[in-house]
Amino acid sequence: MIDRLLKALFALILGAMALLYVVHNIANIEAAQAFFTYVTSHADQKAYPVTLLPVPPPALVVVAMIVVFALEAAAGVLLLWAGAQMIAGRKDATAFAGGVRIAKIGIACAVANWWGLFQALAGAGYQMWQIEAGRDPFYSSWIFGASYVLLLIVLNQRGEEATSAP
Repeated sequence: MIDRLLKALFALILGAMALLYVVHNIANIEAAQAFFTYVTSHADQKAYPVTLLPVPPPALVVVAMIVVFALEAAAGVLLLWAGAQMIAGRKDATAFAGGVRIAKIGIACAVANWWGLFQALAGAGYQMWQIEAGRDPFYSSWIFGASYVLLLIVLNQRGEEATSAP
């Protein structure tokens, strides 16, 4: 039973983390837009001055922000929902598995955001790592994505009930 409770707790923690990030992004919407615009502008990229991706128009920057915020919100809501489902269904293997499935969808949203958009698109595509303002978000997005992948690994582990003798 402790394995199921820990899995639920970890889902709740990472769900709260994703929601806190998106709420902070929305609360600082002007700073967020300035950051997105700066990262995609190719400004101050001295180490590798040639960047293959084009500078996007302002409307596309807004679309990118909406996608990032939507993925963060979806990850947060799905993981909080999953954690609650896992707690409620901790004594029923089928109900618990339903919560785990929801958590995996939330994890996919988080990884798509922090590894797909931040690491691949902003990091590799726009070389966010080169600019001082982009270094911390670039490296932090690796840690955030890894946190969710670790949750995926934990969720896929067989619980203590699978090894207990009747």
